[in-house]
Amino acid sequence: MSHLTITLISSILLSLFPHTPAAYGPLNYACCVKYTRNPLPLRVIKGFIEQSSREVCRIDAIIFFTKNKKKVCASVEDQWVRAALAHLRSKINKLTVKGAPRLTTGQKQLIYTTTKSP
Repeated sequence: MSHLTITLISSILLSLFPHTPAAYGPLNYACCVKYTRNPLPLRVIKGFIEQSSREVCRIDAIIFFTKNKKKVCASVEDQWVRAALAHLRSKINKLTVKGAPRLTTGQKQLIYTTTKSP
């Protein structure tokens, strides 16, 4: 067989194999692609995570988790977002100072609850 035939057959065989999705990042990771400009009331925010453009997603964002289990994408440049983050951080500091076991941390995720322990 000539090199051309071997190359052609190899190319066809390789194209039949599916591409691995791991090369493109996790498929279940939903990135923010735009920001909301409507401020969220502080009483509905349960927690937040930070999305970095240096990782999988294209934009930097704060993703707020609401009590209704929704995710809201926002820009840290907005004043209402900075105020909400300051409020959440003060709540988190109060919870950790008191030693309450109500604080849950995960990978780049910080969620707090305001329920009182018995």
